[in-house]
Amino acid sequence: MIMKKQLRKTVVNSWNEWDPLKHVIVGKADYTCIPWPEPAINIRFSLSKDRSMIGNCGPRPQASVEKANEQLDHFAKTLEKRGILVDRPTPIQWNQSMQTPDWRVKSGIGCMPPRDVL
Repeated sequence: MIMKKQLRKTVVNSWNEWDPLKHVIVGKADYTCIPWPEPAINIRFSLSKDRSMIGNCGPRPQASVEKANEQLDHFAKTLEKRGILVDRPTPIQWNQSMQTPDWRVKSGIGCMPPRDVL
């Protein structure tokens, strides 16, 4: 008798900041882009001391991608050493335009930033 592998459907929740971390997603910096100007990004850039991204929209320099991936890989390994299950998403081409009937952007940004709200 062959048993089919069932996919576990689990809602990802984080209701507090003190329960032990069990499972996390750590992104990758491959194909990340510097975002194109738009109101939310413009505010962020205007408040930042690092002005290197202003006017440099599109794919990030390879050297910064490699440095970010080194840091993310180290972070993932550190979590795994602590017994935390780490998922790493498959990188996609973020330099493609995306749109819905309500909005359009020239490119995505990336899947590397940690998120506390999905």
